[in-house]
Amino acid sequence: MPATQIFCNRCGSPSASDAAFCQKCGASVAIAPRLAAPVIPSTVVPQFAGFWVRVPSAIIDWLLLFLANWPVRLLVNSIVTTVAMNAQLPTQEVLGIRRPVRIVIALAIGWAYGAGMESSSAQATLGKQAFRLKVTDLEGRRLTFARATARHFAKLLSLFSLGIGYVMAGFDAQKQALHDRVAGTRVLYQYREF
Repeated sequence: MPATQIFCNRCGSPSASDAAFCQKCGASVAIAPRLAAPVIPSTVVPQFAGFWVRVPSAIIDWLLLFLANWPVRLLVNSIVTTVAMNAQLPTQEVLGIRRPVRIVIALAIGWAYGAGMESSSAQATLGKQAFRLKVTDLEGRRLTFARATARHFAKLLSLFSLGIGYVMAGFDAQKQALHDRVAGTRVLYQYREF
């Protein structure tokens, strides 16, 4: 009869043959026969996406938002200018009105894109999908729209900390940036089910 080895159902660590719980993470363990090839645990250990894979995905998202905002910006400028000129406002006031309106609309588009995509069944923006990443809560579940919104606006903390909040993802054990910690989220690599 082949020797048996105990493996954790959550983290895949080997444990003592008489153990009921993993000595590393505390989860229940399962018995698997010792094979010549390595034994694959019954659950997949999540792989956290670090800083350097998140940078190009953010650049893709930024470019997509820039392209999406361009026609909206032209349309908003035209509408605001037409309405303001019909109201016979001076040119200086027209220019003063257009900028805040454009900023508010650009922020709304960015929020709808980020929070909407990360709370969708894809669990990722298009930039993250390009690198097979997804955003989950701390238990690996799909985000609600409210939590995705909290994560989106928590990025302001990462930004206003001179970018240090983003760089935290390179040094944290679970690769969480400041906004991930605030919102209780993680960015993981996606796996295919076989």
